[in-house]
Amino acid sequence: MEKLRMLAFKDKQFSQPYEKKRLDLSINPESLTFNKKIEYKSDQQLASTSGNNAFEKYLPEELSFSFVVDTTGAVEGTTKEDKVYAKMKELEDVLYTYKGETHRPSYIIIAFGDMMFKGQLSSMKTDYTLFNDKGIPLQANVQLSFCNYCDSEEENKKNSKQSPDMSRLIVLKENDTLANLCHLIYGNSRLVAQVARFNNLNGFRDLPIGTELLFPSLKKVI
Repeated sequence: MEKLRMLAFKDKQFSQPYEKKRLDLSINPESLTFNKKIEYKSDQQLASTSGNNAFEKYLPEELSFSFVVDTTGAVEGTTKEDKVYAKMKELEDVLYTYKGETHRPSYIIIAFGDMMFKGQLSSMKTDYTLFNDKGIPLQANVQLSFCNYCDSEEENKKNSKQSPDMSRLIVLKENDTLANLCHLIYGNSRLVAQVARFNNLNGFRDLPIGTELLFPSLKKVI
């Protein structure tokens, strides 16, 4: 079974991974919670009980989930020599610890199945729940929350209007092909070479799942 994994990066473009800063969970979370919010600006007039709330901006999307860290030896891939405190230290080093070279905690990618979330840790809560006769914990319930992060350029791409005359950013999913996406967006699958060239690709076949492609406006492609 595929495991949820978390990868740490130095930069906001997620192009410089930290060496040995990847964690694969031994026990997958039972659920993933996504929270999206919109901020409105009220222009309510004095003494009025109603007003027109004008759109202000989208707030960063949030992802939260909980999972169990188990060192009883009952979970596949773990042994009785594993220690909960050591596991939690590894987790904190990846997600929470301040890095001197970048002057901040890591940027994080959370990947699970065809889901990929780019963000940064916003909260971390640990409950130690099972102890041996010496008071040493054997299990911990961990709750994590992340806020989405993307730089202004990527944000503008994602918020582009869904029109053939506007640029669109698409993440490749299973069974997606560049030709099919060109047909869907432009109505012309023969634009694959131009789109591949626009994205600095050497080719357009067998692109890996998760590849981000920018489909430019027709004026830029043609």
